[in-house]
Amino acid sequence: MNSLNLESTTHGSTTIDIQDGADGTLVLKFKGNIDQSNPGEFMDPLLDQVHDRVLANAGKITSVVADFTELQFCNSSGIKALINWVMKQMEMPPDSRYPVKFLYSKKVTWQQTSLKAITFLARGIVTAEPV
Repeated sequence: MNSLNLESTTHGSTTIDIQDGADGTLVLKFKGNIDQSNPGEFMDPLLDQVHDRVLANAGKITSVVADFTELQFCNSSGIKALINWVMKQMEMPPDSRYPVKFLYSKKVTWQQTSLKAITFLARGIVTAEPV
């Protein structure tokens, strides 16, 4: 269990592990495939919880890393859930926002193109880096 008491989850072939990282970072590790017809049914509530708890623990959690390196596939509905999460940041006052870093594999084409594109919605808040 992590310091925010957020539970990791598995739905079908998708696992999202939530772990404490170094120096106040919360790490979301996406694994498997997001290929459900409506992954927002489990992703939206989970990412809303992450968002709310990070804000409530602003001194304790300073950033979020979303690691997609073990996620082989993500359909457009999964991308939409990620966009919804990022857009919550943009609705907040600038001084309340927390940095999010997407880690992606250079070997998985969709990760590089899709995750980098999402960063343009929240410049300076969301970044994408290859691993």
